[in-house]
Amino acid sequence: MSFQAPALWPEGVIARYATYAAELLQDANVTVDVTTEDLRTAGRCRGCGTSWGNYSCYEHTVKKWAQEHAEKCRALPRPTA
Repeated sequence: MSFQAPALWPEGVIARYATYAAELLQDANVTVDVTTEDLRTAGRCRGCGTSWGNYSCYEHTVKKWAQEHAEKCRALPRPTA
């Protein structure tokens, strides 16, 4: 099985980082997403739900946090069905 990225990113996402869990499970949907909206840059893990960022955060700072978090996060998203 090979790791393939999803075809479309959610609206507003400007960067995406595959988590450690995504690599282990070959699931491209377990990511840390970085968004920018209304001058607010934030990151949110789709695995564990942790988020970080605010109005005073620079985009590169949030991207750095997102990449560091993704490298070690092993959490899986809660099933929806």
